[in-house]
Amino acid sequence: MRSNEFIEEAIEESYLLGLSDDEILENLDRFIDTCIGVIQTHVHDRKRMKMLAEKLAHARLISLIESRQEQDGDSPLETEPLLPEEEQLSNPIAERAARSKRVILGAIAECDPSLVARIERARFPDSPIHPPMPSPFYTRIPVDLMYRLIKVGFFVFLIAALLSIYWLLFA
Repeated sequence: MRSNEFIEEAIEESYLLGLSDDEILENLDRFIDTCIGVIQTHVHDRKRMKMLAEKLAHARLISLIESRQEQDGDSPLETEPLLPEEEQLSNPIAERAARSKRVILGAIAECDPSLVARIERARFPDSPIHPPMPSPFYTRIPVDLMYRLIKVGFFVFLIAALLSIYWLLFA
């Protein structure tokens, strides 16, 4: 799992921990409905739709296997808990829901990464966070030249500051 996926799953799980079990399942249902709606709206090619269905079925199978392994106690990643068992703020339903969301988004991203962004916008329409737009300044000037310009600007400023101090003290 990549670190940003781990962070996103942890954020999702921390949000879900504040909900009751019924609210977690309702949230997961809304997520799935949102995914289905976005897919139906934006995917019109039968081949892509079939590939997406296969990826989602595969993701669901992986999720079920992981869930089964956890229930059996055969977790592939046995780690020491950070807190004693009575102080842990974990909820197995929240953990599975967050993992399921990550697996579903991962499967969708394998087929079409733009769908993931559309799903996120549909889930959080009022979110002020949008993908950063590339600055035209950076696209026109190579990075090497940009750093050289910054260095030259710094040295010009430094010389001007030293000359100003010299002029104030000795003039």
